[in-house]
Amino acid sequence: MKSILKDKSKLNLGIDVMLFLLMLLVAGIGLLIKYVLVPGAQRNELYGSDVELELFGLARHDWGRIHFIASLVFMALLILHILFHWKMVVCIFKRMVPNKPLRMVASWLLAFATIFFIAFPLLVKPEIVEREPLNRNQQAAKGTTEPVDRNIENNADSLHYSDHDAHAVYEINGSQTLEFIATKYGVPVSSLAADLNIPVSKAGEKLGRLKKQYSFTMDDVRECISKIKRDEDHNAH
Repeated sequence: MKSILKDKSKLNLGIDVMLFLLMLLVAGIGLLIKYVLVPGAQRNELYGSDVELELFGLARHDWGRIHFIASLVFMALLILHILFHWKMVVCIFKRMVPNKPLRMVASWLLAFATIFFIAFPLLVKPEIVEREPLNRNQQAAKGTTEPVDRNIENNADSLHYSDHDAHAVYEINGSQTLEFIATKYGVPVSSLAADLNIPVSKAGEKLGRLKKQYSFTMDDVRECISKIKRDEDHNAH
């Protein structure tokens, strides 16, 4: 009996230690994502455009995935911890709420809250908020009142985008893949890969990693999209 209790105490201690370490990991990665691997607009302001922040070869989204997995493991261990102490939890709960009907109501409310907070993120849909292109925001910040023309006329000359227009139209970042960009902007992934000298077999990899291997910039990707669209329009006419 003593050995069983001793083993159970060791197991509880092990779970508590893992919970503490996971809590530190989740908090640490949260601070890392918030203040070090900053998101797009803040990143461009601090380090300039066409850069992707990484730590130990992992980008912001990769660390976010680790944060998510660590959170799931933490929740599983916490549930296990509660189950191991269930008798004590029930005993303390009865002392805190001696009235049985009130205790039932509190139990149902707690169960509802648990299900709601777990299911809520899976049931809601995000709000789509239109945002102005980056160059328009920069002009507004500088006090420029000159409007930016976004209307593209239906003729061949209008498809000769300048570099400035390409930056405004095509939102490219290192977390995207060639396949995603090709689908988003309606260009053949094979043509896009060929213009950037990237094997088509690597079209599913993130641009942030590919640009290190094949020495291109995000502006090069935008220019390639513009060139492919110009060629397609020229051939169509």
